[in-house]
Amino acid sequence: MKLQQIRAFCVVVDEAMSISRAARVLCMTQPAVSKQIKQLEDSLGATLLVRSKSRLLGLTDVGEDVLRSARAMLAAAQDIGLIVSDHQHRAQGRLVIATTHTHARYALQDIIPSFARRHPEIALNIVQANPSEISDLVLTGQADLGISTLPPALPPSVVAIACYTFKHVLIGPPDHAVFDGPITLETMAAYPLITYSEQHAIGRRLIQAFDDAGLAPKIAVRGTDVEVMKYYASIGLGLAVIPVIAYASDLDRNLTAAPIDHLFPTSTVYVVARRGAYWPRHQYDFVETVTPGLTRDKVDEAMSGAMAVEG
Repeated sequence: MKLQQIRAFCVVVDEAMSISRAARVLCMTQPAVSKQIKQLEDSLGATLLVRSKSRLLGLTDVGEDVLRSARAMLAAAQDIGLIVSDHQHRAQGRLVIATTHTHARYALQDIIPSFARRHPEIALNIVQANPSEISDLVLTGQADLGISTLPPALPPSVVAIACYTFKHVLIGPPDHAVFDGPITLETMAAYPLITYSEQHAIGRRLIQAFDDAGLAPKIAVRGTDVEVMKYYASIGLGLAVIPVIAYASDLDRNLTAAPIDHLFPTSTVYVVARRGAYWPRHQYDFVETVTPGLTRDKVDEAMSGAMAVEG
């Protein structure tokens, strides 16, 4: 089993089981790619890909499990290159941040440009995903860091470091009756609601709060894009629960907002990283830019500690 074979296997999967596209990515011929994968399967004594004549249809069950470890091996190989480059002070590299639309658009809107100006030599890539996808991207080395609330389940090989918190507001048209008096779970349950999916912490907490109160909310829409949620709220499809950072009264003139801190706990956002991964200098700098005071020593201490629990 060789690293080149593992890379060929992963690229074929990434290119939707297309040998021709994988060959272009790898700068190899199609027969050479097919040979690499066949050699990998022979060395493992297992079939990784489902085939139908000359077509690849998908992954076998063992292929699914091998893929995760294969990505981790490629990530570890990349770490070795980063270690050497970092110690030789080479002014180049990359930083892939996986985050949700909300954090990319609002929480990181000043941090990303600031980091890019300080590190013009670093190729900065932003990947948008939900919290579960983010932890998987980090685990498999496709992203260096994640910025999100915690997913329903955090893999043991992933570490989550608390970096900041945010509150939520209830938004809707300015003339909506819910804003005429105190906002309670009972008054919210009387109207259609727009909320995040249960992949997001606030989506889970909202449902839990209603369940604990013995109420059945009327969920009109579950989403992941706060701009879409705001639009649906503005046209009267339902009241939306969104992070306070995503609402601006001067920009969202067709909406009004009310605090709901008394109903739902503050959400914690975490830096998500692969346990044992090497951190180049610019990665520490990015994290401290996100959370001033989260120094290299504190990050290293957190990385060697226990897995985070949802805050």
